[in-house]
Amino acid sequence: MAFSSSSMDPDAVAPAVQPVRPRRGGGCLLGFGLGCLSAWLICVLAPLILFGCACYFLRNTTQELVSRAGCSTYGAPNYTILRGCEDGKQVLRLELRGIISGDSTSRWYLPPDSDAAVRQAIETAILDEEIRGLLLIVDSPGGSVTASDELYHALERFKAAYPDRRIVVLGQDILASGAYYLAMQADWIRLQPTGLVGSIGVIVPGVNLSGLAARLGIADNSLASGASKDLGNPLKPINPEHNAILQTVVDGMYRRFTALVAKGRHLPEAEVRHLADGRVFLPEDARNLRLIDDIGYEDTLDSKLAELLECGVESLTILEPAAVHNPFKVFLSEFPMALGRGLSAPFAALPEQKPQYRW
Repeated sequence: MAFSSSSMDPDAVAPAVQPVRPRRGGGCLLGFGLGCLSAWLICVLAPLILFGCACYFLRNTTQELVSRAGCSTYGAPNYTILRGCEDGKQVLRLELRGIISGDSTSRWYLPPDSDAAVRQAIETAILDEEIRGLLLIVDSPGGSVTASDELYHALERFKAAYPDRRIVVLGQDILASGAYYLAMQADWIRLQPTGLVGSIGVIVPGVNLSGLAARLGIADNSLASGASKDLGNPLKPINPEHNAILQTVVDGMYRRFTALVAKGRHLPEAEVRHLADGRVFLPEDARNLRLIDDIGYEDTLDSKLAELLECGVESLTILEPAAVHNPFKVFLSEFPMALGRGLSAPFAALPEQKPQYRW
């Protein structure tokens, strides 16, 4: 083995040792991901949350101002003329659609439920002496007992304010249960040829999961102040005494329902009870049983309104609550609707598990 002469030179300078660079690993990727997440939170999510809060504030502030001004629930103190002359007898047209829940709250600029808006519009119209009639377009399967009764009472007060006022109800797809309950204030009920009417009755929805819970090893540990405080508990075996209590509630509400139908339709209560087993009726059968007055559409209903109000058809003025045509307000009302549902869905509170009674 041989050595070069330069390597044996004691004065030769050793070459510099280059430091070993560490290999790039997951640290950079983690930092990049955290940076992107932070940027997204700052630039996207935070403005959306602030925008939603602003919409919520504007919504409630606008509702408060409208309420103080005595305006209608649709945000305008006047009405839009659908048809007729300006100086005729005024009839207010309202639409009631969907389940009757009575929820008048608004979240993330979502409007209140249809029945709450209708009730507020009726409350406004009660004090308007120029409105002599109410045309209520209904497409609803019913819902809450109390919310239906509040609508019934609002219609009752509307008629009582001026004796010559009249109410006409047009049932479209379905006029059933709580929706039929409130229609008992109508002077005339018309059902479209493809509609259904009826479902007169009361129900307490419930389910018992005690057998399944036992198989899964789940035991109920509820503490109650009395033997009947936890009636309807789905995790305990069916209690006949609790069922008897709930049946008493159902029977009491049922008697009220059938009594109002008998009064509103001028029928013997025994005859109403025979029909009030929860079934729905086709238009022809409902007319023969006097549950409705006639079958038809809205476009031929003006003559009946004029007859009830004792005026000519040409003297009718059909109104609806005016809407505020503001582009900024339209943007605020439509965009946050989808955004708000998406953001608030994970935080929505679960419904309280307690017995409910419904029409």
